[in-house]
Amino acid sequence: MVSDEQVHTHAPPHQGGWGEPAARGKLWRIANDLRRRAGFGICAIEVRRSDDQMEFVAIATDDPAARELEGQSSPLDAMYPVIDLGEVIGLFTFIPHEVVTAEAHASIEPYVVTPDLPHSDDPDAWHPQDMMVARLDDASNRLRAFVYFDIPRSLRRPSNDELVQLSDDLDVTLQSVITTIEREEYAAGVRFATGARLVVRSADSRHGLPDLLRLACEELQQSFRATVLAVDVFGEMLAMHPPGAVTMEDPPLLEAVEDAARRCWARQRVLLVDGSRVWGDDELDASSRGDLVELLSYRDWVELVVVPIGAGDEVLGMLAIARGDGIAAWSDDESSAALDVGHDLGRAILNARASERERQAAEELRRVDYYRTGLIATLAHELKNPIGVVAGHAEMLSMLDEEQNLPPEALRSLEAITRGADRLAILVDDLTTLSKVGDPAHELEAARVDLVCLAMSVVDQSALAAGQRGIKLVCNAPPDPVVVLGDATSLTSVITNLVTNAISYSDDGGSVRLSLWCRDDQVVLECTDEGLGISGEDLTQLFTEFFRSTNREALVRPGTGLGLTITRRIVERHGGRIEVESELGSGSTFRVCLPLAAAPEAVVT
Repeated sequence: MVSDEQVHTHAPPHQGGWGEPAARGKLWRIANDLRRRAGFGICAIEVRRSDDQMEFVAIATDDPAARELEGQSSPLDAMYPVIDLGEVIGLFTFIPHEVVTAEAHASIEPYVVTPDLPHSDDPDAWHPQDMMVARLDDASNRLRAFVYFDIPRSLRRPSNDELVQLSDDLDVTLQSVITTIEREEYAAGVRFATGARLVVRSADSRHGLPDLLRLACEELQQSFRATVLAVDVFGEMLAMHPPGAVTMEDPPLLEAVEDAARRCWARQRVLLVDGSRVWGDDELDASSRGDLVELLSYRDWVELVVVPIGAGDEVLGMLAIARGDGIAAWSDDESSAALDVGHDLGRAILNARASERERQAAEELRRVDYYRTGLIATLAHELKNPIGVVAGHAEMLSMLDEEQNLPPEALRSLEAITRGADRLAILVDDLTTLSKVGDPAHELEAARVDLVCLAMSVVDQSALAAGQRGIKLVCNAPPDPVVVLGDATSLTSVITNLVTNAISYSDDGGSVRLSLWCRDDQVVLECTDEGLGISGEDLTQLFTEFFRSTNREALVRPGTGLGLTITRRIVERHGGRIEVESELGSGSTFRVCLPLAAAPEAVVT
């Protein structure tokens, strides 16, 4: 405890350092109880910090000068040269001043206070330089604290019997010192872990690395009680809080610290600069060490902690935590929590990068989709005019045939031209429909639509084509309206495509059944045929644009390869889904599920 002059000229480097105020207050109350029950004027509790410094956390005394020493720190081994000279009796070590060598006294002089006591020639009188201390170890025999007693009220040295009795009387209270220390360290770990979880939990709801780093800086600055906190993602960006604060201005120094962070990640430890030394990386060169220590003084910081950030074996960046005066010294619990944060931030950074890549890919796909939709619409528009010209001239030639009887060769060519023009016209119509249903900017104008009426209408219109091939076309629908919200024209196209495909890919004399029913809050439209069926390979590509089939028998049937693509897009735009069940040679079942509409209003048929 220093001399009186030193007390007033050297302020404690970490005033109010170890622990939260509540924990320090509890230790002071314990110290005050110990000094009262032991019959001493002073009881001081010195706690071991994570940096192997001993800090006076609680001093119970009536002497204001001694109370000012709370927060004073000293090296872990500073008191050992004297304590080792004493005799252990019970829980206490008593060191009479006469056994203390000059060398040992010199080693502790900066850390002790010599009380002002009246001189006495009595050999049993308490000498101002006598010491009495209890060493407190935890269950793993690790030193956690020293408890010092000074100035007995009797002003006499305690006898061995008295020290044994004191040990018995104060045993439980002394153990409560360890309990208080461990509880505070556990609570600190919980606080830091909670802060880290909050960061990760909040980061999960964000998209993009800038948002993640800004949020991490704001949250972690409070969790770690940092004056300045910065997150450096190597090669990408640096974020800090408060905004505009500067951590390491010198690029070579920043590079050296980044290299140190990479080495610290491999060892799973932090780099700590505490104003006089740098520890955590033995390979950091002397120049960088000196620059870091000087940086603390230049920035008016007391500590700088560098925490590596990574995931797996990959180091992604570092977390720089700077603390000013008046904040607790960095602890083991904070190191453990900070390394956990480094892992959590590493995963969050990788997730943010993945989300950014997904966002960019989705944006690129949207651009491609817009381009494709525009290209299809343009192509369909540009094809309409020449197709109209071809169809018009074919019609003129057919009229000419009625007047001049064209030769058979010309008639065959004319029929081929007409069929080709008709197929092109159908293709253009499908392309136009595809561009509309695939355009995100083309909003669905929903109204109440009765699917029963649409289904019956499609069956009536398709009955002739089915009858010409002897195909039995059946419609099973409920007698009451089945209403969905949607576009009547688009939904008619869905039913028409399903029925037309079923007829087209059925053999002569087969049957096609269209069924409609309600299930829970959905409408189910099902079209079943007994036709060619679809192979498992083709099922995976069935709804792909322009895909027809790998079945040669199916390829001879007319079609553009766009009908099912258009059908699926219409169904999805209506909030539904389409399913297919089929086996080659055993027919097919297409099933469309759409949301059932709510309260009845005017129905569009």
